[in-house]
Amino acid sequence: ATNSIAALENSLRVYEATQGQLPNDLESLACRPAAGLTVAVADIEQVVATGNNAVATKAYKIGGTSNLNGIGGGLGKKLADKFDLTAVDALGLINAGVTNLRYAATVACDDTGAVQATIGSITVQGALSDITIPNHMFESPRPSNKNRGRGFSHELAYDADAALGLEPLMIWNRGKDAGGYNNVKVGALQDDVLVGLGLGQASTLVGTNAEAMLAKAPFYGQIARDKYAHYIALVKIGTATHDAATGLINSIVTPSTAQVVAIVDARGDFLDEEIAEFTDQKQ
Repeated sequence: ATNSIAALENSLRVYEATQGQLPNDLESLACRPAAGLTVAVADIEQVVATGNNAVATKAYKIGGTSNLNGIGGGLGKKLADKFDLTAVDALGLINAGVTNLRYAATVACDDTGAVQATIGSITVQGALSDITIPNHMFESPRPSNKNRGRGFSHELAYDADAALGLEPLMIWNRGKDAGGYNNVKVGALQDDVLVGLGLGQASTLVGTNAEAMLAKAPFYGQIARDKYAHYIALVKIGTATHDAATGLINSIVTPSTAQVVAIVDARGDFLDEEIAEFTDQKQ
């Protein structure tokens, strides 16, 4: 993990320097309506309650209900608890050249069994915890009856006249203390707004395209087998004031051109934390 985190951060910074932008089609870690409908603030829930069907018009974290294998699928709870799914201004990402992010289709994001979602011309069937390749959950479904892939590429929007471009994004919770400890420990300022974006195979950072820096998206292995295992970039998209009691950002975000701050693994741990665990120093 320590080697992967360091190498990925270097690769992203080289990509940004050589291409003049951040990669496209990074993974949002969230679900939204596959039809591309606008998602209002009131339509955002944190997770689909265990045993319930996802509401087709809402956005959710994908999984996030358990760290245990066979319960919930998607994100592990430890990782999901470090983020808050929030509707925020996407202009910072757009300014950095990010035109598209990958989301999973909402109705294919629960764990109630015979889930069905049509993405393009392909129907996805099967519970999230039964997905046969968890790291494909943000990739397009395969033309087969296998439970693989429930994702699609969503174009980010910004209305210049209305000065508005809200998108459901996973915001790193800076912590409840006044100093914003969770932000500071990964190298950000206390009032920075950091969005988590997964480094998956569908990204322009990865693959055989001319600008790709990696042949394959690396994965983190110390999680349950049905959980999302890609590494995640923490990207600053602007600044905001925060609620002192919860650490959550308020609805005001001052956008700035997005930039990579840090890489975390599929549990939400950062480089120095992983090194401390490896040397048996972390308390």
